[in-house]
Amino acid sequence: MIWHIVRFDFSAIDAATREELEAALAGLTEMDVVEWLRVGRDVENPEITGLITALADEDALAAYRVHPQHTPVVARIRELGIPTVRLDLPTEDDPATLP
Repeated sequence: MIWHIVRFDFSAIDAATREELEAALAGLTEMDVVEWLRVGRDVENPEITGLITALADEDALAAYRVHPQHTPVVARIRELGIPTVRLDLPTEDDPATLP
């Protein structure tokens, strides 16, 4: 399994835009390649939002990156100049054990 983790710094955007982006990120859970997904704000720095996604394997990650539901969200984040940090971590975790 691949844990796809992204950190977004939303400190430079207004509250309405942030809500729009967080809703769009949460909506990615509907993608057929997504096993599990969570979006949340950092406890110590609430201007930071995190996305944690579980994908079955590297093929699913590749499909996720070009998926027609994912690419508009990425384009909007880039258009707004949102600083992001991404990690894709392979694990031995079994997707069947996810809540």
